[in-house]
Amino acid sequence: MGEIDLIFYVPPIVFSSVSLAFLLLWHMKITPTWQWSVGFAQTAAGFVVSTFLPEPYSAAFVSGLIFIGAAHCYGSGLLVHFNAPMLRIPRVSFAAAYSAVLAYIVFVEQSLVQQLFLTDVGFALLLGIAVWIVTRRASRPIDIALVVTSWIVVLDCLARAIFFTFFTNSSDDFGDFATSLYNIEVSISTITICMFFPFTALAASASAAIERHRAAAETDELTGLLNRRGFKQTLERDFNPGGLSGSLIVCDIDHFKRINDTFGHGVGDEVIAGLAEEIRGLVGGRGSAARYGGEEFIAFLPNAPLQEAIALAELLRVSFGNRNWHQEDLNRKVTTSCGVSAVRDGETTLDSAIDRADCALYAAKSAGRNQVMAEIAGAAGLKIGDHLPALAQSTDTMRSGAAA
Repeated sequence: MGEIDLIFYVPPIVFSSVSLAFLLLWHMKITPTWQWSVGFAQTAAGFVVSTFLPEPYSAAFVSGLIFIGAAHCYGSGLLVHFNAPMLRIPRVSFAAAYSAVLAYIVFVEQSLVQQLFLTDVGFALLLGIAVWIVTRRASRPIDIALVVTSWIVVLDCLARAIFFTFFTNSSDDFGDFATSLYNIEVSISTITICMFFPFTALAASASAAIERHRAAAETDELTGLLNRRGFKQTLERDFNPGGLSGSLIVCDIDHFKRINDTFGHGVGDEVIAGLAEEIRGLVGGRGSAARYGGEEFIAFLPNAPLQEAIALAELLRVSFGNRNWHQEDLNRKVTTSCGVSAVRDGETTLDSAIDRADCALYAAKSAGRNQVMAEIAGAAGLKIGDHLPALAQSTDTMRSGAAA
């Protein structure tokens, strides 16, 4: 077996292997789309047909149909990966129009050069549509690499189409198509340039699967907020432990057990989800919010002073207290109590600040609920749990003191 023969065997073997890998990932529900597997299987089949089918027109025509199907599947895989609009009707219409034109060239014009030109351009355009859509959506390094390798495939097809059509003395007499200069160039460019594409797609899909599983492990299923583990992991990833600063809000739903016992756990879940929605809307991108357990929530506002956190907690209390629960068959007002604290100089974790916010929350509960309590900045020497009235004060008191 010569070197030229080896060139023809490498692409179908590699693409078949990648197709099986994607099929396994899809079967195990690690990747959400089967299109990658089908696309790489079609590419492998296209190389087999173009190399081993003896009649050149039949080889080019059949492989052309297979390759355009692969381009459609690659595009679908990219669009699903980046959560982009699928554009099924335009892309399927393009593939159908391509197939009709290809059949005309084969059976009427009988021009192999035009047939190969159409195959390369059709593949590039159909894949290029998807690549163009997802280019701006790539942010992670592996996703950027996937977009770059996809563009390389598109440009390789266009360059080959232009070169063999306009800059060589190509004729419709290819003789043995399998050993033609065109087919050799396709195999060589696939091995040297485009081989990055399947492995980058595989790496990007695996990376996305890992990210999804990590997010699922750190996200509360009911509310969509972070859970306790996710909250701690996010702080470790996003904030410098040596320079931690900001304020904390801890809140929970007043008389939640009574709501559960009276109206049922389904209504209780709706109330929890409602408070989570209010927290998400108020905190937004200013910090991290989590369902810390049961009906208790926590939010960390990096670099925010205590007064800002108090004001935000008060907005949360008022907004949640004004929610209408008639759709949930809950014919009563639901309120929340909040405790607020600030990270102190020298603290490298939020543990102490969380304890102080919990203490302030307990004071709010003891004072009658439906209010915001904040730690007193000068109470650093007191132990958590001692002298609760001295550790916390209501926002109304703070406002009157500020006005005076």
